[in-house]
Amino acid sequence: TAEEIACLPELSDEQIIMGQKMLSLSNTACFLVQPTLFPIIVFLMVRFSVKYGIGASSCDGFATFGLLLCGIFGDLMGGREMAKAAELILANHDSKVMKSRVGFVCEAFVLHWTVPLQATFVPLLQGYQIGLCGGDIDSAGWCLVMRCHHLFYAARPLEGLEREIHTCVSIMSQLNLEAHRMVALPYLLAVAKLRGVDVAEEYMDLEAMVKVASETSNMASRGHAIFAQLELMVIFKDWKRATELLIEAGNLRLYIPGHFVGVRFTALDALISLKAAQTSSSFLGRMLWKRRGLKSMKLLRSWIKKGNGNVVHLHYILSAELAVLEGKEKRAEDNFQSAVKIACRSGLLQDRALAHGLAAAYHTKQGDNYWAGYHNECSQEAYAAWGAKSQVQEGA
Repeated sequence: TAEEIACLPELSDEQIIMGQKMLSLSNTACFLVQPTLFPIIVFLMVRFSVKYGIGASSCDGFATFGLLLCGIFGDLMGGREMAKAAELILANHDSKVMKSRVGFVCEAFVLHWTVPLQATFVPLLQGYQIGLCGGDIDSAGWCLVMRCHHLFYAARPLEGLEREIHTCVSIMSQLNLEAHRMVALPYLLAVAKLRGVDVAEEYMDLEAMVKVASETSNMASRGHAIFAQLELMVIFKDWKRATELLIEAGNLRLYIPGHFVGVRFTALDALISLKAAQTSSSFLGRMLWKRRGLKSMKLLRSWIKKGNGNVVHLHYILSAELAVLEGKEKRAEDNFQSAVKIACRSGLLQDRALAHGLAAAYHTKQGDNYWAGYHNECSQEAYAAWGAKSQVQEGA
C-alpha cells in the first residue's frame, strides 16, 4: 500500500542518492525523445527505493511508476495508489524541489484517469506557482502546459482559452523552455483555426510542426501536433484526410503514455475507423476498419469499468456509430441521445456538438429531414457557444 511504501527505511547511501537524482533528471528527456528507455529508468528508481531505502527523489519514481500503471498496464487503482505513495513520501521529506514535479506527474498522468478532468485545473496552476518559487522551472512549465491541454479537452470557451495558451507559449519562450513550447503550440494553432483568427507569423503550422518534431526525434511534440490535426479534421468532418493521417500517425499512445491525449486519441481512433468502415467500398476494408474501431472501443470500455468517467459520453458516440455501421437504427438513436445528455451534463460543448453533428449526418442518410435539421441546429448552437466561429460558418 501507499502507507507501507512511505514507511520504508530512509535512504542513506550517498552514491545511491546521487544515482536517484541523475535518473530523475533523465526521466523527462527520455519521455520526450526516447520513450522506450523511459520505463527502464522508472523501474530502476522504484527498485533502488525498495532495495536501499526512501529518499527525496523516490517520490518521482513512484509517481512515474503510477503513470506506467495507468497508461501502459491499465491498472488505474494501482496507479492512483502509487501517486498517493509519492505524495506521502513528499510530505515526509518536505522537498520543495520535488513538489512541482510530483504534482505535474500525478495530475497530468495519473489522477485524470479516475477524477473529472476539471479537478486538475487548480492543482496544476498551483504546481506552476510552486515550481517558479522553488526554482524548478522545468516542472513549473510542464504544469502550465498540461493545464492548457486539460482546459482545451474540457471545452473551456475558446476566446479565453486562446489568451491563456498564448500566454503559456510566451512564458515558455521567455523561460527558454522550447520542448514545453512545442507541446503547447499545437493547441494554440488549433484554437485559432476553430475561432477563424490568424496567429503570429513566427508560429509554424501544424504540418510543419510534425516535420520538425520528426526530424528532431521529439516524439511527444509530434504526437501532440498530429493529435491537434485529427481533432480539427473530426470537428470539420474531413473524414478522408483524418483516415489518411490516422494511418500515417501510427499508435500515438506509445509516445504519450498516461496523458489524457492518449485517452482522447483512442476515442478518435475508434471514431475515424468506424467512419472509414461505413464508407469502405470493399468487404475486406470494411471488416479491417471495423476491427480496428472495436479494438479501441474495448480499451475505452475497460477504462470506464475501472472508474474513468471522462470518456463515458465518447463511448456512447462510438456505440452509436457502430450501430449505424451494423444497421441497428434504434440502438444508434438511443446512443446518440445518451451521448448528448452526458456531454451536456458534463459541460463538454465540443463533444455535445460532435454528437449532435454525427446524429444529424445519420438522420440525413436515413432521409429524416426533421431530426437531421434539429440535430444540425443543436450542433451549430453548441459550437457557437464554445466559440468555434469557423466551424459554424462552414456548417452554415
